[in-house]
Amino acid sequence: MIPGAREYNEIFTFIDFGGPPTNNHAERALRPLVIFRKTSMGTRSAAGSENIGVFASLAQTAKLQDASVIELFSALLTGTPNQTQTVLFDGSGETQIS
Repeated sequence: MIPGAREYNEIFTFIDFGGPPTNNHAERALRPLVIFRKTSMGTRSAAGSENIGVFASLAQTAKLQDASVIELFSALLTGTPNQTQTVLFDGSGETQIS
């Protein structure tokens, strides 16, 4: 059997369905977390690792939506769910938190 013959039909799936042919975008998104882990010597607990992951995911989501990361965390901590959605999805990145 030729090496890779089983995967031949999947090799060019990105052409059929769109998207990049590599996972470079995912690698680049993870790079700041890897650098943080190396420079800070990681976290001291599983809960700390989970928190870093959640906060990093929220920050990356805000960046991908062209929203303000500070506004997002402010809305999460002091606003309502609707205000948080407004920060992420209205396109302006601003909210009316009072």
